[in-house]
Amino acid sequence: MGRLREYVQGDFLNEGHSDLLNEIRPVLIHLVERLEELGPCATENQRLATFAAAFELINRHEDEIETVERESILKAVYDIGEIVGLDREAELAEQWRGDW
Repeated sequence: MGRLREYVQGDFLNEGHSDLLNEIRPVLIHLVERLEELGPCATENQRLATFAAAFELINRHEDEIETVERESILKAVYDIGEIVGLDREAELAEQWRGDW
């Protein structure tokens, strides 16, 4: 799970309007913290529920999210998912992403 911490300490969410990304970044950091709390023995359903909760918060900004922010957010979400063993091809974001 150390890779998760390294990921959010790196240069992620760097494309798009900085004010919006500064609102979204803490949501993804909390997602990582929650995934770390669950640990490597978490079930896929537990991990997916954590992502769903993050999307619920991100969706509050759906009117502000433009294409460039969408791409940056989705890249970060799929990178985090891949680190915790979720299949990048599963399109997990499409299950919960709002109209953005």
